[in-house]
Amino acid sequence: MNKLIISLLAAIVLLGGLFVLLKPSPDLTGKTVFEEENVKVIEVDSANLRFYMDGVENPDIRVKEGDKVKINFKSSEGYHDWMVDEFNASTERVNPGESASVEFVANKKGVFEYYCSVGRHRENGMKGNFIVE
Repeated sequence: MNKLIISLLAAIVLLGGLFVLLKPSPDLTGKTVFEEENVKVIEVDSANLRFYMDGVENPDIRVKEGDKVKINFKSSEGYHDWMVDEFNASTERVNPGESASVEFVANKKGVFEYYCSVGRHRENGMKGNFIVE
């Protein structure tokens, strides 16, 4: 009887481990920066309390002073938003599978922090550098 219970427990643990390993992860890659009608369009995704572009976690986002910028933000996992205070730019908060956009002009040079304003997400590392050259 004990061997049967041990065998069943081992099978459950093995199946659980396979489920975790085989669980599909969000596609956090793709073309993330392009020009569209004189607007620099930047695609940003989020999952696991991080932002992603081309699979890079919390990447530096670089633009030129005077660029018109459009952030297309989506959440592959979790309830998040994207914002940078110095340009008064923020998306709406979105649930997994949803997206939102914000447009603004990068009218001053410097290094600014973009972040998620939900709860303690920023303090937990959901932030990066928005660099205007």
